Amino acid sequence: MMEIGVFLPIAKGGFIISKNVPPTWPTWELNRDVTLKCEALGFDFALSMVKFRGFGGEVEYWDHALDSFTLTASLAPVTSTIKLIPSVTNLALHPAVAARMAATIEAVCPGRFGLNIVSGWYKDEFKQMGLWPGDEHFDSRYDYATEYVSILKDLWETGSSDFKGKYFQLDDAQIKPMPGTRIPLVCAGQSHRGIRFTAECGDRNFVIAGGNTNDVDADIATFSSITDELQSTAKSLGRDVGTIALFNVIAADTDENASARFEHIVDGADEVAIGNLGGSAELDKSDGMSESLKRKKMFMGLPTLVGGYDTVANYLDRIYDEAKVDACMFAFPDFEHDIDTFGKKILPKLESRRS
Repeated sequence: MMEIGVFLPIAKGGFIISKNVPPTWPTWELNRDVTLKCEALGFDFALSMVKFRGFGGEVEYWDHALDSFTLTASLAPVTSTIKLIPSVTNLALHPAVAARMAATIEAVCPGRFGLNIVSGWYKDEFKQMGLWPGDEHFDSRYDYATEYVSILKDLWETGSSDFKGKYFQLDDAQIKPMPGTRIPLVCAGQSHRGIRFTAECGDRNFVIAGGNTNDVDADIATFSSITDELQSTAKSLGRDVGTIALFNVIAADTDENASARFEHIVDGADEVAIGNLGGSAELDKSDGMSESLKRKKMFMGLPTLVGGYDTVANYLDRIYDEAKVDACMFAFPDFEHDIDTFGKKILPKLESRRS
Protein backbone atom coordinates (compact mmCIF):
# COMPACT_ATOMS: atom_id res chain seq x y z
CA MET A 1 0.00 0.00 0.00
CA MET A 2 1.26 3.46 -0.86
CA GLU A 3 2.04 5.57 2.20
CA ILE A 4 0.95 9.21 2.25
CA GLY A 5 2.22 12.15 4.24
CA VAL A 6 1.79 15.88 4.69
CA PHE A 7 4.46 18.56 4.31
CA LEU A 8 3.55 20.69 7.31
CA PRO A 9 3.10 24.47 6.85
CA ILE A 10 5.89 25.39 9.24
CA ALA A 11 6.81 28.64 7.44
CA LYS A 12 4.72 31.57 6.21
CA GLY A 13 3.23 31.13 2.76
CA GLY A 14 3.40 27.36 2.72
CA PHE A 15 5.03 26.11 -0.48
CA ILE A 16 3.69 28.58 -3.05
CA ILE A 17 5.05 32.13 -3.47
CA SER A 18 1.80 33.83 -4.43
CA LYS A 19 -0.47 36.60 -3.20
CA ASN A 20 -3.44 34.56 -4.41
CA VAL A 21 -3.24 31.83 -1.78
CA PRO A 22 -4.10 32.11 1.92
CA PRO A 23 -1.23 33.70 3.89
CA THR A 24 -0.67 30.47 5.86
CA TRP A 25 0.70 31.92 9.06
CA PRO A 26 2.84 29.20 10.69
CA THR A 27 1.09 28.95 14.02
CA TRP A 28 1.25 26.07 16.45
CA GLU A 29 -2.53 25.77 16.22
CA LEU A 30 -2.51 25.41 12.42
CA ASN A 31 0.20 22.74 12.46
CA ARG A 32 -1.54 20.88 15.29
CA ASP A 33 -4.87 20.96 13.47
CA VAL A 34 -3.36 19.93 10.13
CA THR A 35 -1.51 17.02 11.76
CA LEU A 36 -4.56 15.79 13.67
CA LYS A 37 -6.75 16.13 10.58
CA CYS A 38 -4.28 14.08 8.54
CA GLU A 39 -4.02 11.49 11.32
CA ALA A 40 -7.82 11.13 11.35
CA LEU A 41 -7.77 10.59 7.56
CA GLY A 42 -5.20 7.81 7.93
CA PHE A 43 -2.11 9.67 6.73
CA ASP A 44 1.06 7.78 7.60
CA PHE A 45 3.44 10.64 8.39
CA ALA A 46 3.82 14.39 8.87
CA LEU A 47 7.16 15.99 7.99
CA SER A 48 8.31 19.51 8.80
CA MET A 49 11.19 21.35 7.16
CA VAL A 50 13.68 23.60 8.95
CA LYS A 51 14.19 27.18 7.83
CA PHE A 52 16.19 30.07 9.34
CA ARG A 53 15.69 32.82 6.76
CA GLY A 54 12.96 33.72 4.32
CA PHE A 55 12.73 35.51 0.98
CA GLY A 56 10.69 38.58 1.85
CA GLY A 57 8.45 40.19 -0.75
CA GLU A 58 4.92 41.39 -0.16
CA VAL A 59 3.93 38.02 1.29
CA GLU A 60 7.01 37.84 3.58
CA TYR A 61 7.65 34.40 2.19
CA TRP A 62 9.14 32.07 4.82
CA ASP A 63 10.17 35.12 6.92
CA HIS A 64 8.12 33.67 9.78
CA ALA A 65 8.84 30.03 10.68
CA LEU A 66 8.55 27.61 13.55
CA ASP A 67 11.36 25.33 14.69
CA SER A 68 11.08 21.82 13.33
CA PHE A 69 12.40 19.86 16.34
CA THR A 70 10.40 21.68 19.00
CA LEU A 71 7.25 21.61 16.87
CA THR A 72 7.61 17.84 16.62
CA ALA A 73 8.10 17.55 20.37
CA SER A 74 4.85 19.45 20.88
CA LEU A 75 2.97 17.26 18.39
CA ALA A 76 4.20 13.97 19.84
CA PRO A 77 1.94 13.83 22.94
CA VAL A 78 -1.20 15.04 21.13
CA THR A 79 -1.02 12.43 18.34
CA SER A 80 -1.26 8.67 18.52
CA THR A 81 -0.68 6.95 15.17
CA ILE A 82 0.90 9.32 12.64
CA LYS A 83 4.69 9.24 12.27
CA LEU A 84 6.45 12.54 12.98
CA ILE A 85 9.55 13.57 11.04
CA PRO A 86 11.37 16.83 11.83
CA SER A 87 14.29 18.09 9.76
CA VAL A 88 17.82 18.93 10.84
CA THR A 89 20.27 21.09 8.90
CA ASN A 90 23.60 19.56 9.73
CA LEU A 91 25.47 22.88 9.55
CA ALA A 92 23.32 24.38 12.31
CA LEU A 93 23.14 21.62 14.92
CA HIS A 94 25.96 19.39 16.14
CA PRO A 95 25.15 15.69 15.59
CA ALA A 96 25.57 14.82 19.27
CA VAL A 97 23.03 17.49 20.18
CA ALA A 98 20.65 16.38 17.42
CA ALA A 99 21.01 12.75 18.55
CA ARG A 100 19.99 13.60 22.12
CA MET A 101 17.07 15.76 21.00
CA ALA A 102 15.85 12.97 18.72
CA ALA A 103 16.15 10.37 21.48
CA THR A 104 14.13 12.60 23.80
CA ILE A 105 11.25 13.02 21.34
CA GLU A 106 11.34 9.32 20.41
CA ALA A 107 10.65 8.50 24.05
CA VAL A 108 7.38 10.44 23.78
CA CYS A 109 6.23 8.70 20.58
CA PRO A 110 8.17 5.41 20.32
CA GLY A 111 8.06 3.87 16.87
CA ARG A 112 6.62 7.08 15.37
CA PHE A 113 9.73 9.27 15.11
CA GLY A 114 12.02 9.72 12.12
CA LEU A 115 14.51 12.37 11.04
CA ASN A 116 15.03 14.21 7.76
CA ILE A 117 18.67 15.02 7.03
CA VAL A 118 19.16 18.34 5.21
CA SER A 119 22.61 19.09 3.83
CA GLY A 120 21.87 22.81 3.31
CA TRP A 121 21.39 24.71 0.06
CA TYR A 122 20.50 28.31 0.99
CA LYS A 123 23.78 29.74 2.18
CA ASP A 124 22.36 33.09 3.34
CA GLU A 125 20.57 31.45 6.24
CA PHE A 126 23.88 30.04 7.48
CA LYS A 127 25.94 33.13 6.67
CA GLN A 128 23.70 35.22 8.92
CA MET A 129 24.76 33.02 11.84
CA GLY A 130 28.41 32.76 10.83
CA LEU A 131 27.99 29.07 10.03
CA TRP A 132 28.61 28.97 6.28
CA PRO A 133 31.91 27.12 5.66
CA GLY A 134 32.35 28.52 2.15
CA ASP A 135 30.99 27.66 -1.28
CA GLU A 136 33.18 24.57 -1.39
CA HIS A 137 30.54 23.07 0.91
CA PHE A 138 28.31 22.58 -2.12
CA ASP A 139 30.85 20.05 -3.43
CA SER A 140 31.55 18.34 -0.11
CA ARG A 141 28.16 18.51 1.61
CA TYR A 142 27.38 14.81 1.21
CA ASP A 143 30.76 13.84 2.68
CA TYR A 144 29.93 16.13 5.62
CA ALA A 145 26.43 14.61 5.89
CA THR A 146 27.84 11.08 5.83
CA GLU A 147 30.02 11.83 8.87
CA TYR A 148 27.03 13.48 10.55
CA VAL A 149 24.83 10.41 10.08
CA SER A 150 27.61 8.08 11.20
CA ILE A 151 27.73 9.93 14.52
CA LEU A 152 23.95 9.85 14.91
CA LYS A 153 23.88 6.11 14.40
CA ASP A 154 26.84 5.51 16.74
CA LEU A 155 25.11 7.40 19.53
CA TRP A 156 21.66 5.91 18.97
CA GLU A 157 22.95 2.35 18.74
CA THR A 158 25.71 2.31 21.36
CA GLY A 159 25.20 5.43 23.48
CA SER A 160 28.69 6.75 22.75
CA SER A 161 30.94 7.79 19.89
CA ASP A 162 34.66 8.30 19.39
CA PHE A 163 34.19 9.25 15.75
CA LYS A 164 37.21 10.84 14.08
CA GLY A 165 36.73 12.26 10.60
CA LYS A 166 37.52 15.23 8.41
CA TYR A 167 34.69 17.36 9.80
CA PHE A 168 33.99 15.94 13.26
CA GLN A 169 36.23 14.66 16.04
CA LEU A 170 34.47 13.24 19.09
CA ASP A 171 36.01 12.14 22.36
CA ASP A 172 33.75 9.60 24.03
CA ALA A 173 30.63 11.65 23.32
CA GLN A 174 27.62 10.07 25.03
CA ILE A 175 23.85 10.14 25.00
CA LYS A 176 21.88 8.16 27.53
CA PRO A 177 19.20 6.97 27.53
CA MET A 178 19.41 5.70 23.97
CA PRO A 179 16.29 5.59 21.77
CA GLY A 180 14.01 2.67 22.51
CA THR A 181 13.13 2.12 18.86
CA ARG A 182 15.05 2.49 15.61
CA ILE A 183 14.94 6.00 14.13
CA PRO A 184 14.60 5.90 10.32
CA LEU A 185 16.28 8.60 8.23
CA VAL A 186 14.86 10.48 5.26
CA CYS A 187 17.16 12.18 2.75
CA ALA A 188 16.79 14.05 -0.53
CA GLY A 189 19.26 13.07 -3.23
CA GLN A 190 18.71 13.82 -6.91
CA SER A 191 22.31 13.87 -8.17
CA HIS A 192 24.35 10.69 -8.50
CA ARG A 193 26.28 11.66 -5.35
CA GLY A 194 23.10 12.52 -3.49
CA ILE A 195 21.49 9.23 -4.45
CA ARG A 196 24.55 7.34 -3.26
CA PHE A 197 24.44 9.19 0.07
CA THR A 198 20.83 8.13 0.59
CA ALA A 199 21.61 4.58 -0.48
CA GLU A 200 24.40 4.45 2.10
CA CYS A 201 22.76 6.29 4.97
CA GLY A 202 19.01 6.73 4.52
CA ASP A 203 15.81 4.71 4.59
CA ARG A 204 13.74 6.88 2.24
CA ASN A 205 14.73 9.29 -0.53
CA PHE A 206 12.71 12.29 -1.65
CA VAL A 207 12.25 12.45 -5.41
CA ILE A 208 11.31 15.89 -6.70
CA ALA A 209 10.28 15.12 -10.27
CA GLY A 210 7.21 14.71 -12.41
CA GLY A 211 3.93 16.39 -11.61
CA ASN A 212 2.57 16.35 -15.16
CA THR A 213 -0.93 14.89 -15.05
CA ASN A 214 -1.11 15.35 -18.82
CA ASP A 215 1.86 13.06 -19.44
CA VAL A 216 1.89 10.39 -16.77
CA ASP A 217 4.02 8.09 -18.94
CA ALA A 218 6.88 10.60 -18.99
CA ASP A 219 6.69 11.05 -15.23
CA ILE A 220 6.69 7.30 -14.67
CA ALA A 221 9.88 7.04 -16.74
CA THR A 222 11.52 9.81 -14.69
CA PHE A 223 10.55 8.33 -11.34
CA SER A 224 11.57 4.85 -12.44
CA SER A 225 15.01 6.01 -13.58
CA ILE A 226 15.83 7.70 -10.26
CA THR A 227 14.35 4.86 -8.19
CA ASP A 228 16.20 2.21 -10.19
CA GLU A 229 19.52 3.94 -9.56
CA LEU A 230 18.74 4.33 -5.87
CA GLN A 231 17.65 0.74 -5.35
CA SER A 232 20.50 -0.70 -7.42
CA THR A 233 23.05 1.25 -5.40
CA ALA A 234 21.38 0.35 -2.10
CA LYS A 235 21.22 -3.33 -3.06
CA SER A 236 24.96 -3.35 -3.80
CA LEU A 237 25.45 -2.14 -0.22
CA GLY A 238 23.10 -4.74 1.23
CA ARG A 239 20.44 -2.14 1.99
CA ASP A 240 16.82 -1.49 1.01
CA VAL A 241 15.82 2.15 0.48
CA GLY A 242 12.42 3.45 -0.60
CA THR A 243 11.24 6.51 -2.52
CA ILE A 244 8.96 9.40 -1.51
CA ALA A 245 7.47 11.60 -4.23
CA LEU A 246 6.67 15.16 -3.19
CA PHE A 247 3.86 17.25 -4.71
CA ASN A 248 1.88 20.41 -4.42
CA VAL A 249 -1.74 19.49 -5.12
CA ILE A 250 -4.07 21.97 -6.82
CA ALA A 251 -7.31 20.11 -7.38
CA ALA A 252 -10.92 20.92 -8.22
CA ASP A 253 -14.04 19.13 -9.42
CA THR A 254 -12.90 19.24 -13.07
CA ASP A 255 -9.58 19.56 -14.89
CA GLU A 256 -10.72 22.90 -16.29
CA ASN A 257 -11.55 24.33 -12.88
CA ALA A 258 -8.25 23.06 -11.45
CA SER A 259 -6.38 24.75 -14.31
CA ALA A 260 -8.26 27.99 -13.66
CA ARG A 261 -7.30 27.79 -9.99
CA PHE A 262 -3.68 27.19 -10.94
CA GLU A 263 -3.58 30.17 -13.30
CA HIS A 264 -5.13 32.40 -10.64
CA ILE A 265 -2.34 31.39 -8.25
CA VAL A 266 0.31 32.07 -10.90
CA ASP A 267 -1.22 35.49 -11.58
CA GLY A 268 -0.57 36.39 -7.94
CA ALA A 269 3.13 35.49 -8.01
CA ASP A 270 5.18 37.63 -5.61
CA GLU A 271 7.97 38.58 -8.00
CA VAL A 272 10.13 40.21 -5.31
CA ALA A 273 10.20 37.07 -3.18
CA ILE A 274 10.76 34.88 -6.24
CA GLY A 275 13.60 37.14 -7.30
CA ASN A 276 15.19 36.85 -3.86
CA LEU A 277 14.95 33.09 -4.21
CA GLY A 278 16.13 32.82 -7.79
CA GLY A 279 18.68 35.63 -7.86
CA SER A 280 18.45 38.89 -9.75
CA ALA A 281 20.48 37.53 -12.66
CA GLU A 282 17.54 35.36 -13.66
CA LEU A 283 15.18 38.31 -14.05
CA ASP A 284 14.22 39.67 -17.43
CA LYS A 285 15.39 43.27 -17.09
CA SER A 286 13.21 44.68 -19.88
CA ASP A 287 9.95 42.97 -19.11
CA GLY A 288 9.97 42.14 -15.42
CA MET A 289 10.03 38.51 -14.46
CA SER A 290 9.60 35.97 -17.23
CA GLU A 291 6.58 33.70 -17.13
CA SER A 292 8.79 30.60 -17.20
CA LEU A 293 10.79 31.76 -14.17
CA LYS A 294 7.63 32.47 -12.19
CA ARG A 295 6.20 29.04 -12.91
CA LYS A 296 9.51 27.34 -12.13
CA LYS A 297 10.36 29.12 -8.88
CA MET A 298 7.06 30.07 -7.28
CA PHE A 299 6.26 26.47 -6.31
CA MET A 300 9.65 26.02 -4.60
CA GLY A 301 10.66 23.36 -7.09
CA LEU A 302 7.85 21.07 -5.96
CA PRO A 303 6.09 19.28 -8.82
CA THR A 304 2.51 20.50 -8.90
CA LEU A 305 -0.40 18.18 -9.61
CA VAL A 306 -3.13 20.19 -11.32
CA GLY A 307 -6.35 18.39 -12.15
CA GLY A 308 -9.77 17.15 -11.28
CA TYR A 309 -10.17 14.73 -8.41
CA ASP A 310 -10.26 11.69 -10.72
CA THR A 311 -7.22 12.91 -12.64
CA VAL A 312 -5.11 13.38 -9.51
CA ALA A 313 -6.17 10.02 -8.06
CA ASN A 314 -5.38 8.22 -11.33
CA TYR A 315 -1.96 9.86 -11.50
CA LEU A 316 -1.05 8.81 -7.95
CA ASP A 317 -2.23 5.25 -8.51
CA ARG A 318 -0.18 4.91 -11.66
CA ILE A 319 3.09 6.20 -10.22
CA TYR A 320 2.67 3.80 -7.30
CA ASP A 321 1.86 0.83 -9.52
CA GLU A 322 4.33 1.52 -12.32
CA ALA A 323 7.14 3.75 -11.03
CA LYS A 324 8.14 2.01 -7.77
CA VAL A 325 7.19 5.00 -5.63
CA ASP A 326 6.61 3.82 -2.05
CA ALA A 327 5.09 7.00 -0.63
CA CYS A 328 3.81 10.45 -1.57
CA MET A 329 3.94 13.62 0.48
CA PHE A 330 1.60 16.53 -0.20
CA ALA A 331 1.46 20.29 0.25
CA PHE A 332 -1.58 22.39 -0.56
CA PRO A 333 -2.38 26.03 -1.45
CA ASP A 334 -4.93 26.17 1.37
CA PHE A 335 -3.93 23.71 4.08
CA GLU A 336 -6.94 24.47 6.23
CA HIS A 337 -9.51 23.46 3.59
CA ASP A 338 -7.67 21.52 0.87
CA ILE A 339 -6.91 18.63 3.22
CA ASP A 340 -10.63 18.21 3.84
CA THR A 341 -11.22 18.14 0.09
CA PHE A 342 -8.38 15.66 -0.43
CA GLY A 343 -9.87 13.42 2.25
CA LYS A 344 -13.37 13.51 0.81
CA LYS A 345 -12.77 13.69 -2.94
CA ILE A 346 -9.39 12.09 -3.74
CA LEU A 347 -8.42 9.70 -0.94
CA PRO A 348 -11.48 7.41 -1.41
CA LYS A 349 -10.57 7.04 -5.11
CA LEU A 350 -7.01 5.82 -4.48
CA GLU A 351 -6.77 2.12 -5.31
CA SER A 352 -3.15 2.26 -4.10
CA ARG A 353 -4.41 2.86 -0.57
CA ARG A 354 -6.55 -0.29 -0.54
CA SER A 355 -3.91 -2.94 -1.21
